[in-house]
Amino acid sequence: MSGAGEAARPLPQGPVGWIFRIAVAAGTCALLAAMSVEVLAVIGRHTGRPLVGSIEIVRACVVLATSSAIVAATALKAHASVHLLTERLSETSRARLARLGALVSAVIFAVFAAGSIWIAAEIWPGDERTQLLGLPIAPLRAYWCAAAALTAALFLAWALGRRR
Repeated sequence: MSGAGEAARPLPQGPVGWIFRIAVAAGTCALLAAMSVEVLAVIGRHTGRPLVGSIEIVRACVVLATSSAIVAATALKAHASVHLLTERLSETSRARLARLGALVSAVIFAVFAAGSIWIAAEIWPGDERTQLLGLPIAPLRAYWCAAAALTAALFLAWALGRRR
């Protein structure tokens, strides 16, 4: 497992670096929006003027933040892992298992993306909206679908990338 004593990972360069930076910026904005809405909602509750629909807004922000976090973690190759068994293997075996793990992760996220796209395509004509504010759900579904597909592509690139 990664510990506090480990050195910071270098930021990725090239297109993956841009993907990482955009994902971090989008996730940061979503978290700031969620916190701002919650602050206003708490103040509103205490002053007798509740902010109607605050939960819907926060939920939308959470979709954006978590989707962005998955993409950013994948671009940085910073997903949590336990090295209890792999640390006893040779460097070559460890690299092969890492590539296999990345390939399996790519398949899993490709399945997530395909299933999410399928569901979004089925629901899209229905113009699904939240109950109180009537916020459209389709853009959030599209954002998640794009994030899942991008995560699959990043894992696949990692799995099939050049050997070092």
